[in-house]
Amino acid sequence: MKSYKTQEHQLTSTACLPEPDVLIIVVEDDTDTAHLYQTILATRYQHVAICHSGSEAVARLVSHQGPAAVVLDYHLPDMTGLDVMATCRDLEHPIACMMVSADHLSDHETGYGEAVRLTKPLGCQTLLQWTTKLVDKVQTAAHGEGLGGHAPEKLLIGQSAAMQHLRTLIPRLAQSRSPLWLHGESGTGKELAARSVHYCSPRSSGPFVAVNCAAFPEALIESMLFGHVKGAFSGATRDHKGFFEAADQGTLFLDEVGDMPLPFQAKLLRALQTGTITPVGSTRDVRVDCRVITACHRDLTQSVREGAFREDLYYRLNVLSLDLPPLRERRGDALMLADHLLNSLAREEHTAACPLDEEARSWIQQHDWPGNVRELENRLRRALLLCDGRAITVRNLMLNDNEYLASATAPSQAPSGAGIYFSPGRMTLRQIEDVAIEATLEACDGCVERAARQLGVAASTLHRRRRRQAA
Repeated sequence: MKSYKTQEHQLTSTACLPEPDVLIIVVEDDTDTAHLYQTILATRYQHVAICHSGSEAVARLVSHQGPAAVVLDYHLPDMTGLDVMATCRDLEHPIACMMVSADHLSDHETGYGEAVRLTKPLGCQTLLQWTTKLVDKVQTAAHGEGLGGHAPEKLLIGQSAAMQHLRTLIPRLAQSRSPLWLHGESGTGKELAARSVHYCSPRSSGPFVAVNCAAFPEALIESMLFGHVKGAFSGATRDHKGFFEAADQGTLFLDEVGDMPLPFQAKLLRALQTGTITPVGSTRDVRVDCRVITACHRDLTQSVREGAFREDLYYRLNVLSLDLPPLRERRGDALMLADHLLNSLAREEHTAACPLDEEARSWIQQHDWPGNVRELENRLRRALLLCDGRAITVRNLMLNDNEYLASATAPSQAPSGAGIYFSPGRMTLRQIEDVAIEATLEACDGCVERAARQLGVAASTLHRRRRRQAA
């Protein structure tokens, strides 16, 4: 096997690709591995930085305020790689992440970026190939950065009365400096609404900084928002500006503010009232001028009653408010959103924008969308990658075969106490039998013997069929 040094020499001697204007960040707590990655990547990219913790990586990304590609480990001293990826999603500039993990991660967990199940340390070619993919993705996103030339309020797609009212309110609310509270379920587009408010405001030339308060451990939230000085705590090797200073002269969007720890809420209230912050470890106040927009997926009045959220902070943040309707309350917008998202996703995934067939369009209009626009986007992305260039079908939109089979057997209005229903022509005999087995097992609380008696087969036959299903 060739050594890393030999491979490095070969890469150095070859013609390098043109230098992209992208910062490469390696997030790795093992010093030797981090420097190995930096050495490999430096043969192709000029700007390669090392961070040894998640908070250091987030701080570097905030101060960079530009496109970046991040290669990170799953296990970090202060947070997981998933936490870093979630925060990167909320930053304004295009950022692509690749997380290296020896463990299997679900699609839900890795929805913020690439997750590669590989053994560390990565080889030269593997590391360079994956980093090239990230850089390409960032550069593609950078071309459409910001609002893409559209009027800010027009980014909120839909012709329903609720969306038209929203587009009317946004330019008016954008002129104020008062805090703005966005009400809405998860996935309704609160960050997009916050961006629209920012770009409609007199602060549009300043930075827009989005922060997911739930992504940081309680011990780090103050440092991430207010910053810290060198020596403030173990690992604070240099001064760090927090999100408030990063958003100076612009807009700071605090998502999931309800997850903010109670002891820090008093400090946030003071910052809003005085316009000053005190970095961790410092005795000097720093004046900041940013408009604060907040959001939470749940109603905080209950948290206020329970003492989990300060009442004075709640009213300080809730000076102005904007309600974002769930997708189920504006079903007529679902198809318009789907067509818009398919075009955007096709550009992002470098594939053809496949149309929806009639059955899929009907399903989109009838679905309840508990995950709102985020669920729609995720289903469409998956469908686009699975449809092989053909029209997208209902099955492509399903998260897995079990969901498809359930939808295929469920009638539009099943009577109470009804048994199992099947749609002729949509299922094979084997699939019908599988659904019948699973439904009977569920009715029997998983007891194979009882289910076998109801189905009129031997328990050994049922065990054998289940093993074949699982294979």
